[in-house]
Amino acid sequence: METIEALFKERGEEEKVWGSMVKQTLKRRKPGFNETYHGFRTFGQLLEEAQARKLITLLPDEKSGGYIIKSLAQED
Repeated sequence: METIEALFKERGEEEKVWGSMVKQTLKRRKPGFNETYHGFRTFGQLLEEAQARKLITLLPDEKSGGYIIKSLAQED
């Protein structure tokens, strides 16, 4: 979640944050990162779980077949 938050701050409101961008950034921050270690076959599944837990909102990206992260959950 920290990585997604940082990308939103860095890119601003108007720029899209793609799921693939999040994974690339995660791998730079933590080179040993692997979604399978956390029980997911794909990074997309990890993002879907984050959405199911109401941490983020996803939009499907028609061109890539991946996801665009529309927003982070709003804290009360």
